[in-house]
Amino acid sequence: MKKILFALLTGWMAISFTACDDFLTETPSTSVPTEEALVTTQDFQNALNGVYYTLGSYRFLGRDVLAIGDAPTDITSHSVATSHFYDIFRYQILDTNSYIEEIWAYGYWAIDRCARIIKEGASFKEVTKGDLAEVEGCIAQAYAIKALCSFYLTNMFGLPYSEANKTTLGIVNVTEPVPAYSQVSRVSVEQNYSLILDDITKAKEYYAKEGVENVGKQYMNTAAVAALEARVKLYMKNYEGAITAAQEAITLSGGTIVSTKEDYKNMYTTLAVSTEDIFFIAKAEDDYLSANALNTLWNKYGLSINSATIAEYSPNDIRLALLGDTWTGGKMRGITTNNQISNLPVFRLPEMYLIQAEAYAKQSTPDYGKAKEKLLEVAAKRNPDLDDSEIAEDQTVIDAIDKERKLELVQEGHRFFDARRLGKIISVADGSYTNFNIAKFVYPIPSFEVNSGFGVIQTEGWSNNLPR
Repeated sequence: MKKILFALLTGWMAISFTACDDFLTETPSTSVPTEEALVTTQDFQNALNGVYYTLGSYRFLGRDVLAIGDAPTDITSHSVATSHFYDIFRYQILDTNSYIEEIWAYGYWAIDRCARIIKEGASFKEVTKGDLAEVEGCIAQAYAIKALCSFYLTNMFGLPYSEANKTTLGIVNVTEPVPAYSQVSRVSVEQNYSLILDDITKAKEYYAKEGVENVGKQYMNTAAVAALEARVKLYMKNYEGAITAAQEAITLSGGTIVSTKEDYKNMYTTLAVSTEDIFFIAKAEDDYLSANALNTLWNKYGLSINSATIAEYSPNDIRLALLGDTWTGGKMRGITTNNQISNLPVFRLPEMYLIQAEAYAKQSTPDYGKAKEKLLEVAAKRNPDLDDSEIAEDQTVIDAIDKERKLELVQEGHRFFDARRLGKIISVADGSYTNFNIAKFVYPIPSFEVNSGFGVIQTEGWSNNLPR
């Protein structure tokens, strides 16, 4: 949003990031300056490329969001090899934390750019039907990315969705580009989710228009839109909706789940598109991101999956091809020729089956048989020694599903959000804090935003819910 972008990007970010890269001092070749109109189909494509550039930046899904989804949880250790994400890991959190500021700023930068594509696309004057379809394809992706960013921000800066929490403050809803210096305000978590679902619906509508083509797995394609809907509805406890959306994602992706160590290893140590991928942040072999890589954070900057979590895998689990033995980097060890990069998964096929498993087990009339069936779609392929007779078709299957989500989605930025929505009482900071009710915790709105005077207020008492 332009107000937020003006405050954050022209002030703090311009000062903080000039030593790191030139993204803010040079206009990327894959973007259109905000003061210029989007006139041609190429303008819209360039603007959309700029959105993906922002989305995949290390300050958002390229590192920070995925790291913050694992670092402050019960699955992670930190060696203090560096200070990177150590304050997040230890919950030594201030409202001036740079990672939190980056996520807020870059999330809203992407949202604002999406809103601009959507607004200007609505008045696009077609030259040919092909031109119109191309622009409408850009709009479809813009709605999807806007929903995705809003979802992450809502779940960082607002409480988990529930009947008790849905009227509490979430984030600022953006329906169109916000003029500089205008007043804005946070709305409720329920209103945030309502807009997210509305944006998902509109993304689907635009994808359904005549001539609009689907896109690859490095973009928010039709399967990814359905996958996002499934995740959102699971978080909302709309279990029937989650089952339906997850099935749509499974069908549209046309993928399969791998069952051998070699295939599993190749998903994370090569840049080839996997049969499990639905949407990922794509990297190139010659990307040398150094300290800014998620891979570097897990490889040598201190983060690792803790030994207690590794011990939960069965000895012949194929995932130990990456996570076991001489643990270095795990899934984020990088590709053979460059340990700083790998494609970063945002939506994968196993998550969709696990969403269905949880939803079947928790819907108003539970179907524990279907829940077990969907769980085994993942668990049986990962663990060849699994005795499925040990998984009962009753309420206890929920525990097995929770465990499988933890083990399957490790290092992909899910655990923090899962533990909060499930009301887990966990140990964090490698056991330094025990019995932490993580569901009550929210990250503070960056002080720079609050102090800018444009209407965004801080979450009252947020620091009272830090672990002690």
